[in-house]
Amino acid sequence: MVIDLVAAGRKVGVTATSHKVIGNLLLAIMDASLEESRPVRVMQKCDEHEFCGHTDVEPTTDNGKVLAALLSSSADVVGGTAWLWSRPEFARSVDTLFVDEAGQMSLANVLAVAGAARNIVLLGDPRQLAQPSKGSHPKGSDLSALDHVLGAAATITPEQGIFFGTTWRMHQNVCGFVSAASYEGRLHPDESCNQQWVHAPGALTGPGISHLPVSHWGNRTSSEEEAAVVARLVNDLLRGEWRDRDGTVRPIRLKDILVVAPFNAQVQLLQAMLPQYSRVGTVDKFQGQEAPAVIYTLATSSPDDLPRGMEFLFSLNRLNVAVSRAQSLAAVIYSPELLRVRAHTPEQLRLANAFCLLVETATTIET
Repeated sequence: MVIDLVAAGRKVGVTATSHKVIGNLLLAIMDASLEESRPVRVMQKCDEHEFCGHTDVEPTTDNGKVLAALLSSSADVVGGTAWLWSRPEFARSVDTLFVDEAGQMSLANVLAVAGAARNIVLLGDPRQLAQPSKGSHPKGSDLSALDHVLGAAATITPEQGIFFGTTWRMHQNVCGFVSAASYEGRLHPDESCNQQWVHAPGALTGPGISHLPVSHWGNRTSSEEEAAVVARLVNDLLRGEWRDRDGTVRPIRLKDILVVAPFNAQVQLLQAMLPQYSRVGTVDKFQGQEAPAVIYTLATSSPDDLPRGMEFLFSLNRLNVAVSRAQSLAAVIYSPELLRVRAHTPEQLRLANAFCLLVETATTIET
């Protein structure tokens, strides 16, 4: 879309919640430019340590230089945060502004940058995690711009925009649950994804989703019982093999395994029990990343032990992000008492149903 706009003589802006996201999109634009042999002049407004690093992208820290490049048409595409595009002097400075990860950018921020362009394109997935926020804000202000566009719908309608219905990450045995739970069954894998599999000697092998019930009591944000199971599973996986979408088979390495938890306390416990350099973190940390195998450990013992209420641990977006990191194999470790949760609102019932759907459709592995 950006390449076509530039070819038509349009000026394009790129923004997002972080310089890293902006840089990733600029790199993709440069790749498309090279692939299609259509040159694009790109500038990124950022500090030196935030630069995307492409040799043909011009970095600058000077707002005046950016504006001069747009006014003189010496730049076709400019990337910068909302702090750049919301400045009064940048009003109508580009024809189209692309907002990447718009599922994380608040409506207020999108409105703040909207004056910089005649057209706004929102790119993103509102079924992922929202941008973290602090403080107290009016009801609805925590919703992203895309959330406001979609309303109660899970996916965008043809009248509103374009739904990208193909994933180039997940095997169909993983994508099936993700699609049914979060995308109204509209998401399907590219056929090449179905070549991906993990073969290991332990309990986790082959493509698909497994669930491992582990009984424990009195745990709120960390579980040694679940961490011990994770350590054993990681050790087994490291003795296995990974076949990628091109058919290349190689031994599984630490970087091929994502270990995900909802709470920092569980992350810290896992880091102490797993090999050095293991990829361990919260769901928020791994959003946007992928790996052949993903292990998601919930840590909480029962509904009575939930530290932040049902809406946090049972968040459909959180479950979606955790499971959909997997290219071939995902495993969810949890206390079976969590299945006894009592829903008090329609929204809580929806959240409980999503978790029950995973347990009903996934392969059961006894620990």
